[in-house]
Amino acid sequence: MRPQRGKQKLFDAALTLFESQGYFATSVEQITAEAGVSKGLVYNYFSSKEELLVALVVDATEKMTKVGSVLDAEQPLADSLAAFVDDFFGFLRSERRFLKLQVSVLTAPELRRSVAQPLRERAQLLLDLMQRWFRRTGVAQAKSKARVLLALLDGIALHTLFIYDPYPLAGLKSHVLTVATALTTDALLTPATPAR
Repeated sequence: MRPQRGKQKLFDAALTLFESQGYFATSVEQITAEAGVSKGLVYNYFSSKEELLVALVVDATEKMTKVGSVLDAEQPLADSLAAFVDDFFGFLRSERRFLKLQVSVLTAPELRRSVAQPLRERAQLLLDLMQRWFRRTGVAQAKSKARVLLALLDGIALHTLFIYDPYPLAGLKSHVLTVATALTTDALLTPATPAR
């Protein structure tokens, strides 16, 4: 078995079991049985179930980095925004199981410590990518506007994953693009003059 294929089988099995019975109720033995691999293969890659969980987070970060990479493309602003939103919505659909697990892990105090650093790194990576992209296109207040757009996308992700099933992602694309485009102008986040 090729190394990457074995690791992916472990990721898929762990996700299936963590989703169906929870992280704490899942054993390494159950993961190996679900994956159809030997216990030794698990320990070839990971020293513990917790390390496997962290590797899942890192794997999702690498996938999310690919989503954010379209922001660095030398394309017109509208095209780059549309490509990013398409990729982000695609990521929500393709990584749904993992993203639901990630949120549940964040609410478990026993696990939050384990995944906090890779999740912070992912958040910072996305913020940096978007901020650089906004600066490259001449957007004022690039960091604040990048935070606003990411917060909007995080809210959509939570609605998609936990609140509405199905969620109208395709119908929201034009609205997200309108907000994102407005963020690239001085129309949003320009401090208002206080009322007298």
